[in-house]
Amino acid sequence: IGALIVVIMRILVGIRTSGTFMPILIALALIQTTLVTGIVIFLIVVSTGLLIRSYLSRLNLLLVARISAVIIVVITIIASISIISHKLGLSQALQVTFFPMIILAWTIERMSVLWEEDGPREVFVQGAGSLLTAVIAYLFMTNRTVEYLTFNFPELMLVNLALILILGQYTGYRLTELYRFHSMGRHHVSDKR
Repeated sequence: IGALIVVIMRILVGIRTSGTFMPILIALALIQTTLVTGIVIFLIVVSTGLLIRSYLSRLNLLLVARISAVIIVVITIIASISIISHKLGLSQALQVTFFPMIILAWTIERMSVLWEEDGPREVFVQGAGSLLTAVIAYLFMTNRTVEYLTFNFPELMLVNLALILILGQYTGYRLTELYRFHSMGRHHVSDKR
């Protein structure tokens, strides 16, 4: 279900995400942590990781060493959140360990490279797109009807696969492109009059 949501959001809607499957993994983590808590934790980890990654870029480390350092930083941030939430008695935040640490580290690395190449706006667009897609996937994946159908009728995954294959052939306009070019259509109609 998460894969279908990502395909719809990227191909039909035109939402840019940071990686193809990161929104699915975030959605799976949100299922374990609850929606609001998971979003807050995700934002804390990624923003702190981006700050620390910017410092690591000054050290001119090789890619493998840099990503390994970011993984350790992510683990430290997640462990700190777990300890602080335990001390404060916040049981929901203790589920932070369900966030995929490697994916978070790679997301931080990818976003920091994107920041250096395309600027903070693109990082915000892709990060927000990933989070929006993850929230929509979360809402579908936690829907009782969808849960019932997917667990009791696993053959429906073939329908899911068929929909993804059909959408994979789509080469038309995305909804974001229609919105972007909407004003051109209005000017074209007014010119004909």
